[in-house]
Amino acid sequence: MDRWFPRIAIPMSWEQFRQLPQHPAYRYEYLEGRARLTARVRRYHALLSLPDRPTRAVEPGTGVILRPLTASDWNRMPQLFEVAFAGTPPFSLLEPQLRLSAAGDCVERTRAGEFGRNVDRASFVAECDGRVLAALFVTLLQAGDLERFDDPRWREPPPDDALQQKWGRPHLTWILTAPDASRRGLATALLDRASASLTELGYTELASTFLLGNEPSLLWHWRNGFRLLSYVGSPRRWRDR
Repeated sequence: MDRWFPRIAIPMSWEQFRQLPQHPAYRYEYLEGRARLTARVRRYHALLSLPDRPTRAVEPGTGVILRPLTASDWNRMPQLFEVAFAGTPPFSLLEPQLRLSAAGDCVERTRAGEFGRNVDRASFVAECDGRVLAALFVTLLQAGDLERFDDPRWREPPPDDALQQKWGRPHLTWILTAPDASRRGLATALLDRASASLTELGYTELASTFLLGNEPSLLWHWRNGFRLLSYVGSPRRWRDR
């Protein structure tokens, strides 16, 4: 997502700059009569213990079907991605057409396995009357220490029978919900299905990542039992090491 954070320069006075609301995803500087904003992306990792997660039995609502992600769903994902992240930086800062291009780029990279091998058995969509309202993507990453900059890292490609070997650690790569379908428990219902599928595959943990400043994502992870891990760049972590 880093490539889609635009650099911003806005002419204003020093007094106006001092009153400017600031978002944690950006660094704010004042130079030559302009407010200059550059990306300062901070990612936080969270970990869900699958055996300890209580069964929520969330009902998705009348007419809503929860089903596994299929190959035919991928072509519809850029549109869902675009509306799902329209209010979240960096996508909220892009013009609609460019935002759709960015969404398509992220979806295609996911499909190609750049964010880890896709775990089809643990990826689900919520659909109503032929329209996809929400989607959840799980990929398989190298297992490692999520509180280090240099780990997890790819020491070797995943084996062909990675799932059979219980290789790596599942990662919740994307959770998408259309704005008019939010606050209906769809994301949590999809997480229930994914957790059950991963447990059947023999996994005990599900990792996830979100950006600083995305409070709705932070609260959703907290409500669903994820444990927030230490920020890898915190001074305390470096002192401890």
